[in-house]
Amino acid sequence: MSEPNRFIDNQDGTLTDTQSTLMWFREDGWQTEAKWFTWDEAHDLAIHTNGIKFCSFQDWRLPLEDEIRTLYNPEVINRDKYEKENHLETVFPPGGQSTVWLKGDGGSYGTLFDFKNGEVRPIYKSKSGRMTVRLVRGKMPNA
Repeated sequence: MSEPNRFIDNQDGTLTDTQSTLMWFREDGWQTEAKWFTWDEAHDLAIHTNGIKFCSFQDWRLPLEDEIRTLYNPEVINRDKYEKENHLETVFPPGGQSTVWLKGDGGSYGTLFDFKNGEVRPIYKSKSGRMTVRLVRGKMPNA
């Protein structure tokens, strides 16, 4: 189980994780945009979000693997847009997508994280599939 009061709802569409010090979008791209995302579209959303200085910040980005794993909790059950079980911390609203793009380097393959089983897997960046994006900002301690 999560620690009580681990996440602070900033009342602006973001949550701050007091454990990792990261600030997350409360909803994923599917919930806010009602569309799937290729890796490039996810990256473009981060650029746009920084351009409008969302919540006065310009350092929004796709998460790293160790960062997204801080939101995965096999002891909790959340629900994706299909009402299927996933293990995203329940402070995040149900109805999002279980597969989320991660920050990557160059090349034609990106990486996604699956909240259904905690798996990380490569996938062609142009594939639109059923992937979403959950933007993050900040840096974990000791990272």
